[in-house]
Amino acid sequence: MGMGIHHSDQAMGTLGGTVIAFIGIVDGSDILKTGILACVGALVSFGVSKGLHKIFPADVVFPIKKVKSGKDSGMMPGDIASERGRSDEQDRD
Repeated sequence: MGMGIHHSDQAMGTLGGTVIAFIGIVDGSDILKTGILACVGALVSFGVSKGLHKIFPADVVFPIKKVKSGKDSGMMPGDIASERGRSDEQDRD
């Protein structure tokens, strides 16, 4: 019976090699620049979200007509309006 490779040792060796290679490639200024850009992106996203909430308040309810599907719809499987997902009122054009 031979000795098998321990997967945890192999994983730790792979992780260690990856970290050492990463340290050699990336310097501190790249990490700092990435952090600053992440903060700016978060602030812009927050500002846009707040601006959209002022334009479109949350208490406004937009009328959306829901079309029932399945057994409760009252439409037959061959009905053209149900296959298109449209109501009968829209087909009167």
